[in-house]
Amino acid sequence: MPQLTNGAGGGGPRQAGIDRKLRSGSGPVVNAPPVVLVTIGILIAIHVAILLGGHDWQIWTLYAFALIPARFQGPGAIAMIEGSQYWSLVTYAFLHEGWLHVLFNSLWLLVFGTPVARQLGTLRFLLIALVSALGGAFAMLILFWGTPIIAVGASAAVSGLLAAAIPIMFGGAYGPLSFREFLRDRRAIIFLVVFLVMTLASSVQWLPGFADGARIAWEAHLGGFVAGLFTYFVISREGVRRA
Repeated sequence: MPQLTNGAGGGGPRQAGIDRKLRSGSGPVVNAPPVVLVTIGILIAIHVAILLGGHDWQIWTLYAFALIPARFQGPGAIAMIEGSQYWSLVTYAFLHEGWLHVLFNSLWLLVFGTPVARQLGTLRFLLIALVSALGGAFAMLILFWGTPIIAVGASAAVSGLLAAAIPIMFGGAYGPLSFREFLRDRRAIIFLVVFLVMTLASSVQWLPGFADGARIAWEAHLGGFVAGLFTYFVISREGVRRA
């Protein structure tokens, strides 16, 4: 998607320098901010470490760090590790069901996290990812309260970064779209509708690697998307101005 590279920096001098390097062939092979690459590296490293730990370690990791709505009903609701319910609102995003899961999330993180990190910087990139992960977790808790299901994956955080990337990608030479411009931009709305349709369609259990009864948690995707879009417009009001 050429718009990701050309529109990511809003036409600023830093982005112009990156574009010149890319055209000259002297730029990096992967033109992504360090925070994006480090985040992807952490996700993959955690997945490898869990796999190398063996079956017992994998089971313990799930119960300790995955999001399980049933454990929030109170002590004794289900046999879980005491106290783990609070940090699991975030730590579930660092666990994945398999290689296909972690690689897909890493790919979309690279694609949509890059323009967000380049436009807003490291701290606000991480803030959007964090709030989006929490948004996905709360969506799962609301819709599956008391249910002993296990939710894992960075998809909610990635969905939030995707949402934040929309006004950046479609902003053009004058910088990212404002909230009002976003609501009036036909391309942004079409992109939004396509995402929502794909998210709802993902509830169908047909993807390879999910044939064991697991499914894509579209609820977390949607919760992360809404949280990410809201957070973007809140934190970008002072840092991004249009000419």
